[in-house]
Amino acid sequence: MITHFLTKSDFKVARTCPTKLYYRKLGYPTREDGDEYLTALADQGYLVEALARALYPDGRWVGYRDDVESAAWDTMAALAADPCTLFEATFISGSRMARADILIKRGRVIELIEIKSCGFDRQKNDELLHAGQPSLFHAPRAADGLHTAWRPYIEDAAFQVSILQDVFPDLEIVPYLLMPDKSRPCPVDGLHHRFALRSLTGAAEGGQGPSAEYTGDGRELRRGLILARVDVRAEVARVLPDVRRRADDFAAHLMPTLRRAPQPLSVDCRHCEYRVADGERRGFHDCWGALAEVTPHILDLYHVSELGGRKEPLANRLLAEGKATLFDIPERLIARSDGSQGEVSRRQLRQYRGLRDQREEIDPELGARLRALPYPHYFVDFETCAPAVPRYRGMRPFETIAFQWCCQTIAAPDAPPQHAEWLQTADAFPNSAFAGALRRQVGDSGAVLVWGSHEATVLHAIQRQMTERGEADSEIFTWLGDFLTSGRLVDMHQLALKHYFHPRMGGSTSLKVVADAVWQSDATVRARLPHYVQPAADGGLAAPTPPYRRSRWASARCRSSKAQGPFWPTTP
Repeated sequence: MITHFLTKSDFKVARTCPTKLYYRKLGYPTREDGDEYLTALADQGYLVEALARALYPDGRWVGYRDDVESAAWDTMAALAADPCTLFEATFISGSRMARADILIKRGRVIELIEIKSCGFDRQKNDELLHAGQPSLFHAPRAADGLHTAWRPYIEDAAFQVSILQDVFPDLEIVPYLLMPDKSRPCPVDGLHHRFALRSLTGAAEGGQGPSAEYTGDGRELRRGLILARVDVRAEVARVLPDVRRRADDFAAHLMPTLRRAPQPLSVDCRHCEYRVADGERRGFHDCWGALAEVTPHILDLYHVSELGGRKEPLANRLLAEGKATLFDIPERLIARSDGSQGEVSRRQLRQYRGLRDQREEIDPELGARLRALPYPHYFVDFETCAPAVPRYRGMRPFETIAFQWCCQTIAAPDAPPQHAEWLQTADAFPNSAFAGALRRQVGDSGAVLVWGSHEATVLHAIQRQMTERGEADSEIFTWLGDFLTSGRLVDMHQLALKHYFHPRMGGSTSLKVVADAVWQSDATVRARLPHYVQPAADGGLAAPTPPYRRSRWASARCRSSKAQGPFWPTTP
């Protein structure tokens, strides 16, 4: 008989939807399949874990194996030593299983240390407490007093605590979160070089993932500590009863046999990771049945959860009646809860009517806005990262590194686009050089067109960094200030959101979707860029590959090759 233990990862998934626990245990495919390893690499949580373990040189690994029961026996044997520090200690209580990132036993006290790759501002938290105010974890207006953003991390710790309390009822369990401290600058250069990449397999927590060992000087690491260890006993106590109850409910669907927990259909299903396009096992389709295939689907309406008010979405009422197409929504109800029109409902109406009539909608104001943009037109895209482990001296965890920009310049009406780019090639803090190269490209006149707020956010971050690094008297800093207040930055996403719709877009306004819609439906655009058009084998026109995708692929290749050089830990 296959034994299905409820792990911390299972609990986290089941909290979003109990039905997903069934699909997860049976290995149903998700939209993220194939990208999990790369996602983990990008997240860099494995590097944070390596840093955390390096703070405990007496710690040792125990029980990291597929056989959960044997791992738990190994853990109990290791705890015979007192004191002791263990990594990945395994515990079982009924059908629940916990693996502690770091566990320290001293006499009758067990310290449970959960490593998280989220940022925590220790300085701000201490200032709040010193002023007699609630910590960063707390939100007084919330039902349980905890900030929504922090609740999942507190619940993770509470899940582990509940199992340890069952196993050791006579001992005191003290939970901590260990996280990158956003208020502490890194005192060394090249911290990211001081890791060796390893690979570990633990089937109980979802299979293979990256792991690393810190190869630097542990004493130097402790002197320049960039991790904050925070006591969360009070926060865990707030949620522990609810976590126990929910964990018992979820575990009841795992043993003695795996059962599917029913869940009503709702707008919360719109981001379900089991909503895959094809295959024999499709979790979303198992839940929705025939309603999964209707088109256009009600879940694809722009901001569908806001229709009728967030507390009682109109879509939920329609779904309860077995109605799942977008056109099951009465057009007169596409409005705010008070009946008025806002930006969101206006966009919903544009989508509704465009899909109903199968026509492209271009607001006349869009043409006027575009004609008013001064030449040259610079179409700019930034590539950045915000590593949990700072790469350069003086950087804090999760600070922005801008390592690449690309720019297509149209100098005058009907002029062909001219490509330019900048890529970081030296393993040194790049942001000032990034901004300097951008200034040389876009100069002091012309419209700089971007998609979304990312580019402006990055440039503001570079401004702050230059101030902290004593570069506020430089020409680049002055230019940044002038540029950001000049109105030259034009957000094309906002223009598309307010003034444009094509049926191919559905409810999405992402650049990928909008670019594909325009490219595949507008022969004029394709005629201006014939080198991107790909003929089909039968002599017709294949679904073309838009320039947007090609530039993204090229950018990804640059990042991949670059990552193997100065940016990546050593791979043995």
